[in-house]
Amino acid sequence: MSRKHPLQHSVFHDDAAARKALEDLRWPDGCRCLSCASVNVEKVGGIKLTHRDGLLRCKDCRRQFTVTVGTVFHRSKVPLSKWLLVVHLENNAGLAKDTQAIAQAAELSHKTVQKMRARIYAALITYKGPNTVFGGRPTGYVWDQRPKSYRKPPEYKKNPGRYFAWRRRNPLGDTVEALGVLTASAGYARGGLNRTERLLRLLVSTDPVKLAETPERRGKANPSHTRWLPKQEETKGIELRRVRASRT
Repeated sequence: MSRKHPLQHSVFHDDAAARKALEDLRWPDGCRCLSCASVNVEKVGGIKLTHRDGLLRCKDCRRQFTVTVGTVFHRSKVPLSKWLLVVHLENNAGLAKDTQAIAQAAELSHKTVQKMRARIYAALITYKGPNTVFGGRPTGYVWDQRPKSYRKPPEYKKNPGRYFAWRRRNPLGDTVEALGVLTASAGYARGGLNRTERLLRLLVSTDPVKLAETPERRGKANPSHTRWLPKQEETKGIELRRVRASRT
């Protein structure tokens, strides 16, 4: 049986399929109310279709919400299918080498993709688990954000005791596991889609980032995506690099 290319997946072309995938990733055990955590949730529908796409309503507290509320996708005008495509391309660097290539593949402007990348990498700052579950670019960013003591563990085979002592001094948080939502359809290779699914699970569990209205002047210490972040996020990155420089 021939394998289908991951970019042929419906979540990268259909907004309804993309929204359903995000719902399955955020609530693997069924939708829950964001206010009271009730499972008594129904989908709002009707003939007139005057409601928002994917609108949900809690029968207990009467609150209405969607899967993007409280995530980095909240209040974004970019369609969800294009969001998932940009996340997939950014997480699999072999498919798109730079931001301009991603913008052309997603049919978005370069400025829009830069802002989307800012939200993605702002969410990665909060990740404390192993940095080998994502693609090359996110993995490199997570590795760069961590203290120097985390970067070079002693070899386990030569001295297991020294390795475990190092791990106790440098503990890691929980990892992000793939649930198989994107690879449930037969014929798709799992490698790249599993990495994308892990990153999406992190994005739907991270608070949204308020972007600056105008880009700040790019400095030598700032990565390209941080010029779209608020000043407190940029300051945090700069101060972190100053602390590392003082330790060396």
